[in-house]
This record gives sequence, C-alpha cells and structure tokens, in this order.
Amino acid sequence: MEKIMHISSDLRDWIVQTLRSGVNPESIVDAMIKKGFDATFSYRTILRIVGNQTIKTSTLSESPYIYEIPEIGRKGNEIQTNDRIIHVLSRINQPFILQFENLLSFDECDELIHLSKGRLLPSQIIDSKTGLVKSVSGRTSKGMYFKLGENHLIETIENRISELTNFPIENGEGLQVLNYQVGEEYKPHFDYFPPASISTHKGGQRIGTLLIYLNDVPSGGETVFPKAGVSIVPRKGTAVYFHYGNSKGQVDRMSLHTSIPVLEGEKWVATKWIRQGRIY
Repeated sequence: MEKIMHISSDLRDWIVQTLRSGVNPESIVDAMIKKGFDATFSYRTILRIVGNQTIKTSTLSESPYIYEIPEIGRKGNEIQTNDRIIHVLSRINQPFILQFENLLSFDECDELIHLSKGRLLPSQIIDSKTGLVKSVSGRTSKGMYFKLGENHLIETIENRISELTNFPIENGEGLQVLNYQVGEEYKPHFDYFPPASISTHKGGQRIGTLLIYLNDVPSGGETVFPKAGVSIVPRKGTAVYFHYGNSKGQVDRMSLHTSIPVLEGEKWVATKWIRQGRIY
C-alpha cells in the first residue's frame, strides 16, 4: 500500500490546534503513521509546524527567558586550549549556539568509536512527568557512557572541554557516545530536566550541551533546532555547543532540538551535558 505524502489544510489546522492543546509532537507523528502517512513525511511535517507555532505546555514559564552570554561566548573566534586551537564556525545568540571546528582530531574520533563499540546499549530518556529513565520509540539510537577520567583519552577530552567552556570537569556528566544507523533518530526534545527530576545535590539543572561529531554522515543525521531554523550537518571533529540555562534559574525553550533520521551511512556523536554545579 502506497504511503500518504501530503496533508490537507484541514488536517494541518487540526495538527496546530492539537499541539496548542498540549499533546506532544511524537504522539501526533505516531497517529499519522498509523493512518497510513509516510513516516519521514510525517516527521518532517510536524517539525515544520513545530518550528512556526507556539506550543502550549504545562511547564511554560510566565516570564520570557532572559538571555545571558556564557563565558564560552566571550572568547572570540579562535579559542586556545592547552593542546589546540578551536575555531568558531558560526554563532547564534538567541538561542545561544556555537559551532566549532577542530575540537577533536580524526584519530581521537576514531579511538572514541573503537572504545565504544562493544559497550553500546539502546538509548533511554528521562520521562518528563515522572523523572524516571526509560526507553521510548522516539529515540532509536544506541549509546554508552564513559566515567570521568576513565582513561587517558577521556581525561584529555574532558580537560579540553573544561578549558573551552570554563566549567569545571566535575560539572559535566560522563561523556556519552551515541550511534545512529540508517533510519534512526532522536525526535524533538529538550536536554534540560523537568522540575520534578532536578537533584540539587547532584549538580542541579543541566544548562549546556556540547555535541561532538565523530564521523562524516553521507546523508541525513543533521542536528536541527526547529524554533531557530538552524540545521547543523555532522562533520568529523566538529562540534556544536548550545546553552539553555541562565543565572535566574530559567531554561530556554528555544533550545528544542532533534537529530533527524540518518539516510545513508551511520552517525557517531559524543555528548557532554553540563550542569549548574558539581555532580561528584
């Protein structure tokens, strides 16, 4: 049976109203697929609508997010660390996004992938209502975590990230490596924690994310910020940093992002989440 690849204006209006009522985008995509719509078409349709609509949610702050430039954004276009110069390729201030070149060498990327391959498990998320870790259909990658300072390579990378961001190593969660095969994705989401799952004695809220691309992806796999209209193509050794927490305890809903499906090849990425305080 041929999959549906178009929507009517009436269906689009229904989707907009359903999003505004608080239903999450993943549920709408799943409903479209069950009705016979092509999965990729459904995903891209919802992504476009989400990027142009205000979504009503129970956690939306009454006060607008106040943007503050983090330390990493005050270092210019060439950032010198102990062992290399990292170049800024692009910058957006609202939401705050920096794209970097030369964060990892190709050899470091290859070694991270090699060390991760035998430890991959299905990826999980933190439930926005319960705060519990669980598996979901919207995140179809596999991943693993390194402990802080687990080996020389990890220690070198952690020191470099700390110099780059001006956050202590102890404010960062263990480096996570993710692998996406063809068709795998991570649907639109926020990296910060829901209020119910914030542990002040374990570093508190997440406030920044550094994504490091470990390989070139022939097609697909972009990191997309739909509300900002930004799409980052994975290139080996490059990275993107986005900051979504301010000194007033607010979180930036413009930081909504997604990893769209890999269309050809595979995607390897390392993720470092940074919290308000020391975790350990």
